[in-house]
Amino acid sequence: MSQQASSVVHIQRLDIQGLRTLAVGLVIVYHLYPGKLPGGFVGVDIFLVISGFLIVGSLVRELAKTGTVGLGTFYARRIRRLLPASTVVLLAVVAATIFVLPQGRWQEVARDVVASALQIQNWNQAFGSTSYESAGAMVSPVQHFWSLAVEEQFYLVIPLLLVLAVAGGRSLKLGARTASLWFLVALSIASFIHSVAFSLQSHDIAYFATTTRMWELGLGGILALMLPAITLSPILRFAAGWVGMGMLLVSAIAFQTTMAFPGFIALVPVLGTILIIVAGAPSGSVRPLGRLGLSHFLSLRPLTYLGDISYSLYLWHWPVIVFYILIQGHEPGLAGGAGILTLSLLLASLSYHQVEQRFRFAKPASPSARRRYRPTTRNRSAYALASGLVIVSCVAAAAPWTVVQIKSLEAISAEGSPDYPGAMAFDQEHPARVPDGLPISPDPAVAGKDVPLTFIDGCGSYDPGKFTDAQCWYGNPAGSKRIVLVGDSHAGQYIDPLASIANKHRWQVRALVRNGCPFSAAPPASATTTYTNCSDQNKGTLKKILAMKPEKVIVAGMAPEGYRKTLKWGWPSDSALVDGYVEMLRPMIDAGIQVSVVADTPYPAMSVPDCVAKKGPSSDDCQIRRNPNVDPLRAAAEEVGSVQVIDFTGYLCRNDTCPPVIGNVLVFRDNHLTTTFAKTLATPLQDALQLD
Repeated sequence: MSQQASSVVHIQRLDIQGLRTLAVGLVIVYHLYPGKLPGGFVGVDIFLVISGFLIVGSLVRELAKTGTVGLGTFYARRIRRLLPASTVVLLAVVAATIFVLPQGRWQEVARDVVASALQIQNWNQAFGSTSYESAGAMVSPVQHFWSLAVEEQFYLVIPLLLVLAVAGGRSLKLGARTASLWFLVALSIASFIHSVAFSLQSHDIAYFATTTRMWELGLGGILALMLPAITLSPILRFAAGWVGMGMLLVSAIAFQTTMAFPGFIALVPVLGTILIIVAGAPSGSVRPLGRLGLSHFLSLRPLTYLGDISYSLYLWHWPVIVFYILIQGHEPGLAGGAGILTLSLLLASLSYHQVEQRFRFAKPASPSARRRYRPTTRNRSAYALASGLVIVSCVAAAAPWTVVQIKSLEAISAEGSPDYPGAMAFDQEHPARVPDGLPISPDPAVAGKDVPLTFIDGCGSYDPGKFTDAQCWYGNPAGSKRIVLVGDSHAGQYIDPLASIANKHRWQVRALVRNGCPFSAAPPASATTTYTNCSDQNKGTLKKILAMKPEKVIVAGMAPEGYRKTLKWGWPSDSALVDGYVEMLRPMIDAGIQVSVVADTPYPAMSVPDCVAKKGPSSDDCQIRRNPNVDPLRAAAEEVGSVQVIDFTGYLCRNDTCPPVIGNVLVFRDNHLTTTFAKTLATPLQDALQLD
């Protein structure tokens, strides 16, 4: 996380450097052992308050003294302070990606590197890798850049807003400090209210949003303006420090990522940080507390040094953890954690001395001079440096992205080819011949792009209240008979073979598919949220189907095991989900509609494309095991009666083992079938539906 140049801070606060150490320490322990310190992510909130205290405070002091802010110098200082070190890390991540990761991951990491270089990684995380389609995917080695993006987006606008606030305050005869204070109070209140509401509604996105974090930076700035007027006795300062520390530790131990965070819950670590800063505030020329005060411990040299290198330590620790797990194949134990910490500290120290300080300042006056640097203040050179570093990061990321893109353009078309029979190689009556020595289709490097039509055209997010009756039709537009495909993305994976069959037999197909929403009246729930919007939309979809009166309806959905592993969602019991399915299926049967349900496919325990790329399709590690658990959708079909059950398991598995490649076709892209393999199920699907 960022630190302000010491030249703008009136009094050096060694205890704040120690507080930075505490913040980065909480984050590192949380990332190493999330089960041991589930709320360690509050270290980011500590950083934000410190940042607002130092930087917003310095901006207001400059406004009070000069009447304006040297915007060019301010932005140039941040460029030199932050960008060189972050660029080195991004380039290292690109290099490690090429040497360590399978090609199927290259474009994902390349996209994240570009987003990080452009300081928009928080929004990339909010609307990209945390989305349903990406759930369960590899964690990005630059995911932690989201908090840096939040800060930089805030500091891109806050100097301008403060200048405007002070200018407006003059018309009301308010001083610069007073006008700034009122502006920060208003901004913080608005951001806090938004944070609470947004976190309750969608905390996964709210966690990364700049707008939900601005109040934390704002409170830091407010504290900087009000601190000179705060007078506390030594006993109260002593108490404030340790109470603040207690609030931070309680947050780190008790908080969970499933909570509606930041929201009002973030007040605990934020106020704890404020108490610690207040407790350590100097009074005149005398340190405010004795050796038992928290600020004394935070001011000890080992902690202050770690605070000095905390920005680089934050940058390096996460990629080291991610690549360690990828190489070792498991999360670190005590020895692994110690090794990761040691390597992170070494890289951070080198980065601090050889990159941060060298770009932030000119060279020392003499070889023997210690930390006597001459500030570099030429703004044009800083902006040229920023342009160059961002371009370098983007160009470096473009290299692996382009390699995979070329493979995507050169992908083999297996559709209709006898060399790529896919599922028909496992046909019990007439198994297709499988030629040897052919490349796999799709190539594991591009398997993630082998998606169904509903993913491409946006019909994988069907909402009966928003979609018109003219949307999401496939098959033969002149067909006189209609099929409806309904369910979650595990239903959507069958739209391509179904559309092909329907087109041949002059049927129309309507896809009423919503990713992450099984066609059940029982709502799924996470640890903190019950997603009633899913069950409510299903009831609306059912009304649409009954009004449409199609000849056939096909229902499919991911089994509860998949939802637990992928999204951490679940139901009170399998029977509750069965009852929810029954509530949807029975009205259609009663209306005389022919209903078929498709039994769910096995759930891979690993990334199949990555495993095949790394170990080959015949490796035992890449084999998928059949799920012995009951499929609630199938159980509901049996309970309702008169519902056809279509089970493709025999086309995916032999006994209890399911190969990753069948008939020269890669079976899974993640927990979904590749569309190439799904298309090879057209014949058994057609036989089951008996279209005429």
